[in-house]
Amino acid sequence: MSVPRFGLFAGLFLALVLLGSALTSDAAQAAAPELPDVENFAGRDPLVPGSTGIVRAEGDCLNLRESPGLGGRPATCLREGTTVTILPSVVTIDSLRWQMVNTGQLTGWVADQYLQAHVGVPSAGPACAAKPAAYKPGLTGFVPTNGGIGMVVWGGGTLSGVENAALSRGCTPKAVWTSRADGELVGYLYGAPDFVNSAWKTAMPDGWLSGGRVILIVCEDAAGRTTAASITLPGPGGIPAKAPAPVFTGRAQAPTVTAKAVAVVDEASGALIYQKGAHDRLAPASLTKIATAILAVEGIEPTSVVTTDVDSRTMVDSSVMGLIPGDCFATSDLLYGLMLPSGNDVALALARYQAGSDAAFVQGMNTLVKRLGLQNTTFTDPHGLGGELHKSSAYDIAMLSRYGMSLPRFRDVVKTGSYTAKGARALTMYNTNSLLSSYPSADGVKTGFTDDAGRTISVSAVKNGRRVFVVLLNDLYREADSKALLDWAFANHTWP
Repeated sequence: MSVPRFGLFAGLFLALVLLGSALTSDAAQAAAPELPDVENFAGRDPLVPGSTGIVRAEGDCLNLRESPGLGGRPATCLREGTTVTILPSVVTIDSLRWQMVNTGQLTGWVADQYLQAHVGVPSAGPACAAKPAAYKPGLTGFVPTNGGIGMVVWGGGTLSGVENAALSRGCTPKAVWTSRADGELVGYLYGAPDFVNSAWKTAMPDGWLSGGRVILIVCEDAAGRTTAASITLPGPGGIPAKAPAPVFTGRAQAPTVTAKAVAVVDEASGALIYQKGAHDRLAPASLTKIATAILAVEGIEPTSVVTTDVDSRTMVDSSVMGLIPGDCFATSDLLYGLMLPSGNDVALALARYQAGSDAAFVQGMNTLVKRLGLQNTTFTDPHGLGGELHKSSAYDIAMLSRYGMSLPRFRDVVKTGSYTAKGARALTMYNTNSLLSSYPSADGVKTGFTDDAGRTISVSAVKNGRRVFVVLLNDLYREADSKALLDWAFANHTWP
């Protein structure tokens, strides 16, 4: 998610609200004096997220503010020599650069010219000691793009991940074969009824194919090949409907919202129960990362260790996890860095690890949306900062969210309020989705912002066992509008 200036302030202020109660008492606020002029460190790179900073206020104290800027409400006074943990959020306001920090008890913003880096580097965590996988993600070996059978090594992931990797290589997969624990071959036929694939489902009950597994892949020949969407499961967004659509039985009309595009979707049926420009092609901002996360969940071993060349310090006015070159983190940790603080640095790191390049990963993203039968999405990058051609629709984002929430690892990540990754360094991250704490039924999915896209959001909420998705594109009041639409949907529909 790109969060220039005001956008970062607005989005991260809401994230601070998510963290809980107001930071300290009015007495502490009144007691915190303004700082005298000291050496200006504005030309220095921001301190590295996850590192330790020391307050240098020339014997005075430094205001920890609830929001960045001189107008931010002082929360407490950090005395000279106080140590703080640097968090991955930086914004420039009032000609000062403001850094988000944590004191161990409180989180807030300080002008980073009054911070000095702690001497010493935190010790590496267990992820850095792990050996890299002996196999790379995806399909390694001969993929018969003109039809026939090829033998490949799979880097680890789901059967859908195999399908997406094959489609990205120009193979429309007809079937895959691999060995069971007893050495016997077992096959899966794409598009066949469950009873045809019963032996496969017995052999692979969790649907996971471990890395290093040898697979025989059968590809359609040129004459029989159609489109990626033709081999998806029947049903909206590539998922079969599990129940009939809910029926509108209320009297209230849907609330008026400021969004340019709205999609309200029932999970079980995939039905669009309310829409406003739901199929219009608009900039999605960091909702793009829903697709990035799906590809990572389907196509990378969670224990794989990624050593990154991405430098978040160069990504000014951008939301990041805080990666620097040489960092190593398990993929499972990077997924939290992608979806909680909306790390643009993580999106690049995962893309390059999984596909070898940004362009190859983007091809996989566009294969995914075709595979799910979505018509109004074109991705040009893995993070959502994209240009003119990077577009999606409220409906397509809702369907990507619906598909993502069908994956257990994806669900676990997006419902998490905060998480500490322990790799090269310990990095604590907080979810930008404030509805996780302010709307009791919410359990996902993602927020976004760029100047072009405005404020965007995809929300999942469950009441009485019924899940509804609300997607808003370019909505200044996305949180309040999401709550109003969710309340309306649950109160005015009856599920069969």
